[in-house]
Amino acid sequence: GGGAGRAVTDRGSGAMHGVSAVARPKDRMPQLPAAGVTLFVPNESTAHSMHPTPPPPTPDEMARWRKSTIHAPGSASKHPGYAGDTDHLRVQVYGKRSDDGIGVQDLMQTAPKSYLIERALEKKEAVYHSSKQEPLGVSRTLGHELPAKLASGEAPFGKGTPHNYFGLAAKTLLAPVEPLENMSDAVREQYKKSHAAFMPGEQRRRNYTWDTAQGSVDPAVFRFGKPGDATEHNAIYYALHPAHDPYVPQPPTIVAKELEDFKEMTTEALGKPRPIGHGDNAKPPPDAGFGLPSKRKGDGEWNARQCLEGDYALDAQRPDVDLGQAIRPGWRNLPPPDDRAFGVPNVRTDVSAPLVRSVADHQNYGNEPSGGEVIAPSHFSQLDINEGDFLKAQSLEQIKSLFHAINTPFGDDVLEHVYAQVAAEDEGHVSIASFRAALFDRL
Repeated sequence: GGGAGRAVTDRGSGAMHGVSAVARPKDRMPQLPAAGVTLFVPNESTAHSMHPTPPPPTPDEMARWRKSTIHAPGSASKHPGYAGDTDHLRVQVYGKRSDDGIGVQDLMQTAPKSYLIERALEKKEAVYHSSKQEPLGVSRTLGHELPAKLASGEAPFGKGTPHNYFGLAAKTLLAPVEPLENMSDAVREQYKKSHAAFMPGEQRRRNYTWDTAQGSVDPAVFRFGKPGDATEHNAIYYALHPAHDPYVPQPPTIVAKELEDFKEMTTEALGKPRPIGHGDNAKPPPDAGFGLPSKRKGDGEWNARQCLEGDYALDAQRPDVDLGQAIRPGWRNLPPPDDRAFGVPNVRTDVSAPLVRSVADHQNYGNEPSGGEVIAPSHFSQLDINEGDFLKAQSLEQIKSLFHAINTPFGDDVLEHVYAQVAAEDEGHVSIASFRAALFDRL
C-alpha cells in the first residue's frame, strides 16, 4: 500500500516539474471561439498598419464616366459614350447600305406631268376594282334605286301617326304648360299637392291642426319648451353680505399710486401702444401731433403736392386749343353712327343662295334650321320632315291623299269645303298647317 502511494506521488511531482512529458489538450469544437480575452488580431501588425490594403480599382465601364478620368491631365477630353472607340471605327459609316431600287426622286414625283401621261395612267389603273367602284373625283355609285313615287316626289317620306294627328301628346295632358301667375289660390294649392309646384323660396306648409289639452296652438306665436326656474338662490346670504353680491355696485378700492404706475409701465393695454419709459407717463393732449413738422423752413418750402403739380401760371394751365381734334391731314375724330354694325353676319340673308350648292360651301343663307330646332327638334324630324314642309302650299289632291292616308274620319265633301275656306282666307295658299288648324276649328 505504501509503495503505491509513493508511486502516485512521484508521478504527480514529475507532472508539475516536466511540462513536456504531459500531452497538449485537444480542441474538440474548433468552430466555436475560445473563451476569454485574446490580444491576437489577424492583419494587425506594424507592417500592415504602415502599408494598408489598397482599395479595389474602379471598373473600366464606370471609370470613363468619372470626372477625374474625363479631365485627366495630359489626355484628350472625350465623351464617355465613345471614349473606348478606336480611330478606325469612328471614321466608318454606320448602318447598312440599301440595294439600288426606286429613288427618292421617283417616289416624290407621283403626279403625272402632262395630260397624255395622266390618261395613260388612268388606262393602266382601270383594271382595278377600286377604280371602277370609286373613281377619282366622283362619288361612289352603289346602284340603289328609289321607288318611283319617292323619286318623283308624289309620296312624302315617313309614316303617319294616327294617334297624334290632333296634336295632343301624353306629356301635355299630364303636365300642361300653364302660367302660374294667372292661377287662382285654389288651383295653386292643388298643383302643390299633385306636382309639388312650390314657388322659389316658398316655405312648405302642411297645414297641420295642432290641438293640445290647453286648446289649439298657433305656430306663428307659439314657443316650444318649458320655462326655466327663475328662483333666486342665496338671497339671504347676499342680503347679509352685499359685498359678495355680483349685482350690487361695489365702492371703489383705494390703492397706492406707485402700484398703479408700475402696472401702467409693465402691462400692455389692449389697443394702446406699449410704454417704453420715455418722458413722463402723463397722457398727451388730444390735439398733440407726433413726429417732426413737414415744413422746416416755413411756408416758402414746397411740399409733395406742389412737387407733383408744379407752379404754373393760369395761361399755362389752360387746355390746348387742338385738344380732342385730329391734327393729321385727312383724319377726323367723328364717331360712327350708333346703328352701325361691323363685320359680316353669320347668316347671309342679304345674299341669295346658289341654285347648285357646292359641298365646300359652308355658308348659311337662312335656309338652315336654327339653334332651337337643333336642340329641341320636332316629332317629325326622325321621319326626315322639317317644320317648313308643313308651311308649303299643297294642292287639293295632295291634301286629300295625305289625310286619307292617316285614316281621318272626314269625307271628301268636308275636306273640299275646308280647303275652299282656307284658300279664300290665305289668297289661295293652303298648307298642311293652315288646313289642319281650320279642320280642328270646324270640330
